[in-house]
Amino acid sequence: MSPRGVWGALLAAVLVSQTVGASVFVLTQQDRPAQPREVSVAVIGDSLTAGGLNRVVWPTLLAARTGWSVANFALPDAGFVADGRGGHAFTYQVDRARAMHPRVVLFMTGGADNGLPEMDAVRMGALDAINKVITAGERALVIGPTWYESPVPEQVRRVSAAVAKASAEVGAPFLDALDPPWLTPQLMHPDASGPTDAGQSVIADKVAAWLRTEVPA
Repeated sequence: MSPRGVWGALLAAVLVSQTVGASVFVLTQQDRPAQPREVSVAVIGDSLTAGGLNRVVWPTLLAARTGWSVANFALPDAGFVADGRGGHAFTYQVDRARAMHPRVVLFMTGGADNGLPEMDAVRMGALDAINKVITAGERALVIGPTWYESPVPEQVRRVSAAVAKASAEVGAPFLDALDPPWLTPQLMHPDASGPTDAGQSVIADKVAAWLRTEVPA
């Protein structure tokens, strides 16, 4: 065989080898089962979730105990209506949270809206914030306010009822955290401004137990 023929044969063999290798690679990629999407949770809340005099807050503990990715967007004094620190209600936190494309956006209702005279404003604020999540194609889960004494103040129950109604209207799962309240006076700071680290741990366990029933691993 002439030198030109030898080089032609070698080139053909290399091309066949590369084509076969590429075909095998493509088949392997197609046959590989789809990997489950990581559980990522964006948390919306107020001082209860942002923490005050705490070394640790429940979203951090939730991540440690579940292995999930948890991002905490809570701002002190924020609510579905009430403007938190920086002048922003929960809808602002939702806008920030959506930038990370979470699998779940979890609303933890706090106490910032307790002083409002009109609960329809709370309901409408909740509808607005929850709908932002749903229309973006993400999962919205909602936890009502909790408390630390019995009986629970009527205003706190009214906020819980308004948020529960809004959640039902848009089909978002809602967890009642008042019957019974999750906290006790012993799990609160002396000035009752928020839960202690032990109280944050209790909240983390309650939230984790519920999320495991709502979010497939």
